[in-house]
Amino acid sequence: MTTVLPEQTSAPGSATSESVPRLRPALVNGQRIWVECPIWCVEDHVAASERHLEDVCHTSGAADLVAPREGGPSQLLLLSRLIAGTGSAPEDRQPLVTIDVDDVNGMYLEPAAADVFADGLVAFAEQVRALARTARDA
Repeated sequence: MTTVLPEQTSAPGSATSESVPRLRPALVNGQRIWVECPIWCVEDHVAASERHLEDVCHTSGAADLVAPREGGPSQLLLLSRLIAGTGSAPEDRQPLVTIDVDDVNGMYLEPAAADVFADGLVAFAEQVRALARTARDA
C-alpha cells in the first residue's frame, strides 16, 4: 500500500520487525511524498523520480549467477531479485521473484514457481559438477 503524506524533514520511525513496512521518501511528478516500503526494498524512490504514483515499485537486492571466463572477466548469466508494485489491488503489491537473463529478457515468478525454478537450478548444478568430474577424469 502506498501512503501519501506531506513532506517531512525526517523519515518516520524505523521498523523493528522484518515484516513491518517503513515509510520512505519518493519523488513523484516532481513532488516529494512518503511511500510505504516493504522491509526488503532497497530502491531509491527519490532517484527513480517516477511520473505517476502507480509507477513506483519496490525492489530488493539482487542474487547474481556469475560464470568465470578463461582469460577474461567473469560474466553475469542471471540475476534475481524481488519486485512489487504499489497499485491499489492486492495482486499489484504481491512480491514476485524476477529472473533476469539480460536487460531485455526476464521472468516474473510467484513464490511457488520460483521454488520450482530453484529446484531446476540445483539439478542443473549437479549435472555441471558431473560434467566437470568427467572432464577431470578423462
